[in-house]
Amino acid sequence: MQQQPPSLAAPIYQLEQRLSVFFNNRFWKLRLVSLALLISMGSLLLLNSIFIDRGFRYLYEEIRRPGLLDGFFWDDIIRQSGHLFEPNTYEPGTHEANQTFRLTIPLLVHFFRLGVAKLYLLQVMLGLVFLWAVTGIVYKILQDKVLTFYFLTGFTAIYAGIAFFINYFGHGDGYVFCFMALAVYFRNPLLVILFTQLAFWCDERALINSSYIGLWYALPVLKTVVQTRKFDIRQIPVPLVALVVSVVIYGSIRKWLELTYGMKIGHDASWSARTLAWSMSYVGDKMARGLEGMWLILLVAFWALAVRRQWLELVLLGGAWLLTMVVAVLVADGTRSLSFGFMAFFFALAILNRYLTRSQLRVVLLSSAVISLMYSISFP
Repeated sequence: MQQQPPSLAAPIYQLEQRLSVFFNNRFWKLRLVSLALLISMGSLLLLNSIFIDRGFRYLYEEIRRPGLLDGFFWDDIIRQSGHLFEPNTYEPGTHEANQTFRLTIPLLVHFFRLGVAKLYLLQVMLGLVFLWAVTGIVYKILQDKVLTFYFLTGFTAIYAGIAFFINYFGHGDGYVFCFMALAVYFRNPLLVILFTQLAFWCDERALINSSYIGLWYALPVLKTVVQTRKFDIRQIPVPLVALVVSVVIYGSIRKWLELTYGMKIGHDASWSARTLAWSMSYVGDKMARGLEGMWLILLVAFWALAVRRQWLELVLLGGAWLLTMVVAVLVADGTRSLSFGFMAFFFALAILNRYLTRSQLRVVLLSSAVISLMYSISFP
């Protein structure tokens, strides 16, 4: 009798058995995050030694003498901390001019006397908190530690998941991503206001992409209203109200700063037109390198919604993602801007978990992770 060849999936099943044993521990989150980072960061630094040879060597020089190197912005943040409410004199469209209302990190510098090294170390610490929160949210959706591990390995192989470590230039994305994730992780309305305020005053793109936070709380209610054709104001989630309040607070304070202190970012129409033309000339590459293999998760989720005719969810989530992409095209730093929409992954995973089998979901998550690990991170 001819012996059947071993299944090609056998090594994967064996791997998952070992992973299940490894994660069967009270400290499973710590183990999961550590292993995902070991794989993603290990492959990144091993195959792209320029991050070590130049990147961290340059960071060391910036720590020793802030402002020595072009392209680093830690010194601008430190300088801004001493002139928080003064109108800037930078040309419109420059990163320094865009920093005008990004006050969270300068305030931390002002009150805690932080230098470049401490600012970067704080970013790394917040990045680990960020991954802890993302792991908790994803596990709550998937209810599977191994699948959560697959997702996190792919996620930390793209800019959004590893910005806290590899972006040593002083953009501060590690701060804002953490605050945005915590606004979803905690449902307490006061914490929602706190973390969204911290995020909004880090970068205006957090405000634009807070649409995902709103959808996170509003979508279940909207589905219920559509199904029952009944609405009660008591159905409105308190965290959603807190988000609306936070947006109003941000808008009011920002307008007050403009009127009282003359703070403004400015706008250069010609510069914006040149940026748009330049972005459109390589928009395919700009979109691809923003999410790399993780695009697969979003595309399959949108496809599933279309096939199942879930038009409400498709329109709302698709609209939020379209806004994220439009902003990424309009600005020079496409990868960074696209990464502000990382919360779309939470919706996508919930959709895939609803419509795909465990085997199909495993294929999608493993494929997206492998592609992302093969694709070298490129930003801004």
